[in-house]
Amino acid sequence: MHIKGLRKATLALATMATAGGIALTGAGSASASVGGGCAGPGYQQVCISDGWTQINTSVTTNFASNNCTEQVIIWDYTTNTQAISTSFPCHSGQYTFTWALANPTYGHDYKAEARFYWQPGTGYTYQTSPDLHF
Repeated sequence: MHIKGLRKATLALATMATAGGIALTGAGSASASVGGGCAGPGYQQVCISDGWTQINTSVTTNFASNNCTEQVIIWDYTTNTQAISTSFPCHSGQYTFTWALANPTYGHDYKAEARFYWQPGTGYTYQTSPDLHF
């Protein structure tokens, strides 16, 4: 009788472990990031989002003139560094530029920024996205 009782207890434990494993396997995984989104008026909007293995950014402009230079920066606020940066001439009319940061660091805080440098010596205006905690 003692052996039969031990077999039943072992079978019960094995059944519970298997059921627990199935329950864990069936659970969905949460997004790797928190935050992100878009900010700014329609003529100068900056967006940042989680692409699972990269951070995606887009800058949408609608300027009447192309008399400026646009710089797009992805900031790593955790290390206070520019993770990536590029510059190009502004466009007149509706224009969207998209860019990605490959291999971002898990646990870091990122933000996209677009700077618009107007005629030499007049400075620049800028727009930043919301924070994305990857």
